[in-house]
Amino acid sequence: MKPLRAGAIVAALALIAVLLVIWKPWDSCDAPDDVCDFLATVADRDGVLGSQVSSRVSERDALAAPELSVDVQFELSDQLAPGQAREAVTQMAQDIQAGAPALDMNEIHLSFVAGPSRKIQGSKTKAYPLEASEIISPAAADEQAKPALLGEKAAFAFGLRHHGAASVINGSATADNLEQLLKLGEFTAQAKHPAELVLADHSVRYSATDRTDMSELQLLADAAKRGIFQNAGIDNSGLNLTLGNQAPAAAKQETHVWLEQHEAFDEAMPYKLFSAGYEVLAEGWVGGKKPESLIPRPVVLPDNVTSWPQDPSAPWCAEGDVDIALGTPDAAAGSRYLPVFAKNTSAGPCALRSYPQIAFLNADGDAQPDVQLQPEPGILLERVTIPAGEAVISTLEWNAMSTSLDPDETVALGIAAARGMTPVELAPAVDGQPTTLDILDGARITQSPWVQARDGWTVPSGAFAQQSPARPRP
Repeated sequence: MKPLRAGAIVAALALIAVLLVIWKPWDSCDAPDDVCDFLATVADRDGVLGSQVSSRVSERDALAAPELSVDVQFELSDQLAPGQAREAVTQMAQDIQAGAPALDMNEIHLSFVAGPSRKIQGSKTKAYPLEASEIISPAAADEQAKPALLGEKAAFAFGLRHHGAASVINGSATADNLEQLLKLGEFTAQAKHPAELVLADHSVRYSATDRTDMSELQLLADAAKRGIFQNAGIDNSGLNLTLGNQAPAAAKQETHVWLEQHEAFDEAMPYKLFSAGYEVLAEGWVGGKKPESLIPRPVVLPDNVTSWPQDPSAPWCAEGDVDIALGTPDAAAGSRYLPVFAKNTSAGPCALRSYPQIAFLNADGDAQPDVQLQPEPGILLERVTIPAGEAVISTLEWNAMSTSLDPDETVALGIAAARGMTPVELAPAVDGQPTTLDILDGARITQSPWVQARDGWTVPSGAFAQQSPARPRP
């Protein structure tokens, strides 16, 4: 090629590039003209490559003026440093927030994208490897902080991209391999910024709600390297591992031993191991470390209660030594509560070391099927010596259950103080009137062992005198 012709081509290409920057043919605006003009002014700054705007009008109230919602997408140069992205995004969001009321924009779906785009099959929209978005409602009083928050979100996204993330969508970063995932983890840990880190094939997922703990992320990497899990993830529920279809028969036991012997984290972490069909195979705590609240300890008595003497020579309570009574059912915020009492009616002290044995009965007198009574974690099962005439308490707690789909409620309880004793049938009551309990088929109920007393629970005056007559269960 002759030098003159080559020079002419280079000059022409340069001219086209300049025209593209000025003209921005990729810009589009489907909104009222004044809104388009305003947003074009906002986009006229270094680092902004283009914009896409669409709008819609909604009438939420026939008596109120129609509301204008605007979707705005600004494409930024992916060469921006995180600080530059923060500054640009914050300023643009502030400008839009300030100018929106005069243009009657009620809600703005604002997003900033960067990087090489790709078309989404079957759609006119494009996907970008970086996106930070936020919904801004200028009329809301609590919206003033949104621009700065969006700026921080954008800066963090650019930081992740510059550290090798394949894509970043609102703080969720995808890595192509484990090595890159760990590098992203180191960046988020140093930035002290929560993030969701995911392998591109979705086999590993780490979701930190407040911070990135590299020891937790390394555990996921180690799990992936074992080659027997199809999924490994950590989120606010703990560690979840799913075995692959080709996992060996010994994988369950080997995984359990590995996790129980693993070094415990600063904060206790539960784990669950699932089969390929998502059946729970094993569960426990990494390193065998439980939260303090789950470590069984002697019950703490209320401040105004003096501990009964623990007489080692006191006999175990026999069948005729105790009377059973129910307290009044209670409810709060979707939870249900019921106390059970056992009164020593013998002439001297006797002892119990047990959980009450309870069956939950429907109107036909049949036990509700598939009800699970689970020991309350954190309370140690201990021998309690009951002085003559005194009563111990066991507390029941469960989550509210819907009786609209299953009206077969519990109307009575068959209760024995300990295994081997004959249960008595008692009906719950409120103000002396029988009531039902929303304990249905499949209920999960937490119960404490017999204890002398508990904070927040009292033996109502005359509970045994007011109790409906008990009758032995067959």
